[in-house]
Amino acid sequence: AVVSTQSTGVRGSFTTLKTLTACQILYPDYLEELSRQSWLGLYSKHVDITDEANLRRFAEAAQIPDIDKLIEFSSSDEAKQLLVNNTAEAVESKCFGAPWYTVTNPTTGRREEFFGHDRVEMLGWVIGRRYMGHHPPQQSLQD
Repeated sequence: AVVSTQSTGVRGSFTTLKTLTACQILYPDYLEELSRQSWLGLYSKHVDITDEANLRRFAEAAQIPDIDKLIEFSSSDEAKQLLVNNTAEAVESKCFGAPWYTVTNPTTGRREEFFGHDRVEMLGWVIGRRYMGHHPPQQSLQD
């Protein structure tokens, strides 16, 4: 793995964001896991999340069906435009930090926005799911 020697603020994350956006289009069912792998790479493993080799490792860990297709598509106009649209939506919603969650209540259709990891329990309440913590017991996941 390529270890980052620069601050993430200096290098940026545009390459990673384009890859996540390509995943949103091509493999939406894998987006959550690819996001998780990218997050773990940055905050737990301290690797350069913009390095293509690391992006490929994250995609492999997320079990993306065609990693070459994902990487190639991340440079497409379609992926770039969706990233622009996603960014505009975040600005429009007055997003001011990360993590920022926009959740639609499945019963009422009302959109709710949350900032911060300490709001995940409230996010679960909106979607009608009980939040079991960051590391729930495996048996709880089956209930």
